[in-house]
Amino acid sequence: MKSVRREVRRLVFRERAGAPRRARGAAAAVALAAVLVSAGCGAPGAGKSATAGTQSFVTEPVTTAQVAALGDVTLRMWADQAEKPLMRSVVPAFEKKYPNVTVDITYKSFDDLIATVVNAASGSTPPDLFQGNIGYAVDGALVKAKLVRPLDDVAATYGWLTGTGASTLAPARWNSAGTAFGDGNLYGMSPISEVQGIYYNKALLKSLDLEPPQSLSDLEKALPVVEKAGEQPVMLGNSDQYAATHIFSDLAVTEQSPASISDWIGGKAGTTFATDGNEKAAATMADWAKKGYFGSGYDGLSNEDAIARFAKGSGAFFVGGSWNGAKLDPEKFGFGALTTGGAGATASPWHIAASSKATPAAVAFLAALHTPATGQKILDTGRLPVVTDGVKGANSLQSQTLDVLKRTIAAGTQVGYYDWSATDMLGVMGGGLQEVMAGRTSGAAFTKAVQDSWLKARESK
Repeated sequence: MKSVRREVRRLVFRERAGAPRRARGAAAAVALAAVLVSAGCGAPGAGKSATAGTQSFVTEPVTTAQVAALGDVTLRMWADQAEKPLMRSVVPAFEKKYPNVTVDITYKSFDDLIATVVNAASGSTPPDLFQGNIGYAVDGALVKAKLVRPLDDVAATYGWLTGTGASTLAPARWNSAGTAFGDGNLYGMSPISEVQGIYYNKALLKSLDLEPPQSLSDLEKALPVVEKAGEQPVMLGNSDQYAATHIFSDLAVTEQSPASISDWIGGKAGTTFATDGNEKAAATMADWAKKGYFGSGYDGLSNEDAIARFAKGSGAFFVGGSWNGAKLDPEKFGFGALTTGGAGATASPWHIAASSKATPAAVAFLAALHTPATGQKILDTGRLPVVTDGVKGANSLQSQTLDVLKRTIAAGTQVGYYDWSATDMLGVMGGGLQEVMAGRTSGAAFTKAVQDSWLKARESK
């Protein structure tokens, strides 16, 4: 286990975070349990379970009586401090439904959480339920060390494998070695979704007689009109390098198969970043930079400062993730997508510790996070839910963003983030794109450098 800890300490600060149905039949769950047993995936069970040797699996939704059978128990959890508003709503209702359970949550900053959670999970008293982070440094390490329980049986029992949130489970699927993700057993579940798209300044577009763009083609027609009017077309703050990579990914997903992007991010052998679509996306970034569409000084401006300037009326467009919407006045700004859907991902998955003694309560808590009612609470607290059934926005901007999310999930373009592909990929891509946008390197050289880094990462696993 020490080797795992050293690996995480070495890598974790180099990897960035990116951002419900009735149960299926018990027969299907039992069949799945058999698959897990044959695959050698150990897991304590919950609810009414099928047992094989020391392993047991969830085959029916956990009942209050089954949780009560635990006696007075504390469900210990670790969570990103950003979860506080949601937890303030979910936890009291959960403790009321399961009065024998006390929920004890340790909140941490995102950086602190991902830097310490693998160590905590490998300790003698790991939290029962905790958030990880998609990618190799955290979720990959947890899977490789068998510290987290597979959730395939839980997902099958609660019906998470079908419906609006089903496609969002892929980033939490790993091979048993923890060396590739996007396929395999399910090890986590996130109730939070994210979508990328384009925010626009309603008043500025109206003054220029422009309609909100519905596609990349619409946007490319609008940009020179805005520039000619003396306004900044696209507000960008790229000092952290990730903002440009998000614009790049929005462009890239319009040029190639979303599945091919997801496969590359997940580390599928034989895939490549050196595609015509990625080269074209890089060329577009260079062209927009050369024409001044991003303004000047964007590499010295933070994303936070850029969205603050946009919120005050500077710039016609801001290309970025849905988490920026909370900073914008819904009366003044709108949101759309550049392709059939958009691009995006899920936020940090929740995991159940493989050694938890309170697994029924942990499963019940995961189920509580995966309902339409909780989905509405998630939207009400400023984020996007994975479960969107019956969820409604409180204003036009929320409704537009929710609509883009639904279309993105339906179109299969929620491909994840490129920098999930390797622990140093954000630096490789971010730095490379800065060179491309500055005209110091070509799109072909950029994609080759990214692919070389990807291959090096694969060889080290």
